[in-house]
Amino acid sequence: MSAPPAGGSVDLLFDARHIRQSGIGTYIATLLPHLEETLARRGRSLAVLANEQTAPSLSGSTMVVLAEPDGAPMYGVAEQKAWRHALQTVRPRAMWVPHYPFPLALLEPRYRPVLAFVTVHDVLHLQKEEISGHSRLRQAYARAMLNLDGRRARRIFSPSQATATALVQAVPSAKVTVTPIPVDESWLAPVDPTLSPVQGRYILYVGNAKYHKNLPLLLDAYADVGESIPQNLVIAGGGEAVRATDGRVGELAAKDKDRVQVLGRLDFEALRALVAGADLLIMPSLFEGAGLPPIEAMATGTGVLCSGIPVLRETCGEGADYFDPYDPAELTSLLRHYCADDDALAALAAKGHAYVLTRQAHISNAASAELVCDELDKS
Repeated sequence: MSAPPAGGSVDLLFDARHIRQSGIGTYIATLLPHLEETLARRGRSLAVLANEQTAPSLSGSTMVVLAEPDGAPMYGVAEQKAWRHALQTVRPRAMWVPHYPFPLALLEPRYRPVLAFVTVHDVLHLQKEEISGHSRLRQAYARAMLNLDGRRARRIFSPSQATATALVQAVPSAKVTVTPIPVDESWLAPVDPTLSPVQGRYILYVGNAKYHKNLPLLLDAYADVGESIPQNLVIAGGGEAVRATDGRVGELAAKDKDRVQVLGRLDFEALRALVAGADLLIMPSLFEGAGLPPIEAMATGTGVLCSGIPVLRETCGEGADYFDPYDPAELTSLLRHYCADDDALAALAAKGHAYVLTRQAHISNAASAELVCDELDKS
């Protein structure tokens, strides 16, 4: 653990323990450099809470607090213990947790002066079980935590207006600011195609296999297309193995194991090459908080077909083509069109790449960090 700054406390404690997870890990890794730069420029000190094996590379001025207990999973008692230990260690003026569970220690009288900041990526855990895969008990936990966020957090950051609207509907007291997540600049860099674990022509899904990802619709649509298209279907888990809570996925994939390939854990450069080499990336979700894989694919020059849910239309704009996530026939029709027409594929890819470049130009990587500093200035 790094030494605390003079005076024995820091301005902001940021939780980066989940930097290796998909979704939230991308958010943390993209945010951290801008958080460090912004706080340093504004004369503020920063401490980062990290697990020992996954501690990020940081500047010398940033204090690293090793989590105790190490490796505590989300949503449990161990996570609350890790937060309490970190608060006791650095005595911060503010604490920022980049997912919705609330640090209960902040309700204690001695920590009430600590400003609380939270990032809520989505409200999936409030959704019915057939979409979220979560029991009523888990939904009740999520509602309790989000209500605490709304009551205690000085500011809640959300990656999309769709998520912010849903959060305020569920928790009217929530003080939400929308800060869209940019694509990491590395996705725009040239790719070494030899690093891809798959050769030949293929269409791609990147993400986990939870209920809300709606993978059975993609597998059904691909089965309907059959041998009429030259592309195989590849299912990849991003920076981690494909985590499956939807038992239908394995069964459907096994029916066409010669043309459907499920990949294990990939390092980042292999993943980037895999995405860039695909003819299409498909995002069939029933629910999302923002949806990063489609815009990452656009950044590499890969065309995107997306579920037409509001949040993906917000994130992907005019850069993608859309289908009804409850109607496999719509996706089947799009697959037949694009997979058989290289000119259409090229036009879709060009449209997506242009959209991402425009989107990047209008997003500030440091917006949320600046707002945290503004709140510190007021306190």
